[in-house]
Amino acid sequence: MDTSQNPNTFNEKISRWLLLSCLMAVGIGQSFIFTSLPPIGREIGLADVRISTLITAGAATFVVAAFLWGGIINRIGRMRSVIIGMSSYAVTIALTGFVLQEALARNLSAEQTYYFVFVLRIVFSLGIAGVLPSIQTYLIAHTDIKRRSSTIAMIGASFSIGMILGPAFASLLSSLGLTAPFYIIALLAGSAALLVVLFVRDSKHVRQREKPPAINWLAQPVMPFLFMSSLSILSMTGVQQIMSFLIQDRFQLDVAQTTHHLGFAMMTMSCFSILVQMILVPRFQLGVVTLMFSGVGIGVLAQLAFIYLDSYTGVLIAMGLFGAGFGFLFPGIVTAQTLLVKDEQQSRLASMNASMQGLGAALGPVILASLYQLGQLVPFFGLMFALLFMLVVFVYCKQKLKHVF
Repeated sequence: MDTSQNPNTFNEKISRWLLLSCLMAVGIGQSFIFTSLPPIGREIGLADVRISTLITAGAATFVVAAFLWGGIINRIGRMRSVIIGMSSYAVTIALTGFVLQEALARNLSAEQTYYFVFVLRIVFSLGIAGVLPSIQTYLIAHTDIKRRSSTIAMIGASFSIGMILGPAFASLLSSLGLTAPFYIIALLAGSAALLVVLFVRDSKHVRQREKPPAINWLAQPVMPFLFMSSLSILSMTGVQQIMSFLIQDRFQLDVAQTTHHLGFAMMTMSCFSILVQMILVPRFQLGVVTLMFSGVGIGVLAQLAFIYLDSYTGVLIAMGLFGAGFGFLFPGIVTAQTLLVKDEQQSRLASMNASMQGLGAALGPVILASLYQLGQLVPFFGLMFALLFMLVVFVYCKQKLKHVF
């Protein structure tokens, strides 16, 4: 028996959980900055617009860098890519904390701080953009096809947990000092990189010495699924953006009350998404077809709940359904992608998928906030039709490709 295909061996389990921990750390690094940077930026004299550009610059860099990492991973190896990404993460986050500390001590001007942090955010995004595709291709290569949807679900759940923990870490650790979260999170990232060096081995990677022919993505059968991936992330980030508007407008709350109610709504959505991805999908080994139909069906129910349930309890029900629907849909889409390409294309596919997800994350808040301006319920009607269209495209692709998912 090929032990590399058996996730129950001790070494495979250790490697798997270490890499999933890296993804959790990346989620923390991506999200805690939203909590930490704005108050520090204001304290040192940065305008709100400039603080926003620091976050936007990192997001835009991630979209471009993720696309480019596919070829790099093939040449230098998956684990080297993870180690480089996590090491870059640790160093840049620590340096960002140091720069902000110096600015708070008035040893750096606001202008100098802005440019230093701007460069560090770009380098940070350049590094972590290679972590997700490297880990995804490693776990796919070391997992049986029957368990692939479970593996993809665990990847999504790990990153989601990190995104939840990020703001929590920032809030709790800030009691030690405004810049303390930067140093502690950098230590976590550095420790994760060191553990990968010590314990994770990739015996299946064949390093490509020469640059392979470019992939014509427009001609790839996987392209519709890449757009689905972007659309799913777009819907998630978009709903997160407009939820505060919806809660405040629907229930006529002040800012403090809105923040309180929004926190419970976000927690509900995240908990149901993680529950589905960490427990239900792995437990029942759900296939692509079941995941897609379940995700779209529950997602449509969520939009109907947003539209017709006017109470706050109704909002919580809708957010729970929305999170559960995403928990089914995301691993279904990504698993379908991985089944449509050859093994040597997996790293390029994972990089392209990460880039498309980054694009969706950037566009989601803008698009759904714009739709919200047309009417309180317009975004939910739009998402409902988008989900149904996604399902129609999936059925068409499944029949045309004659691929049994």
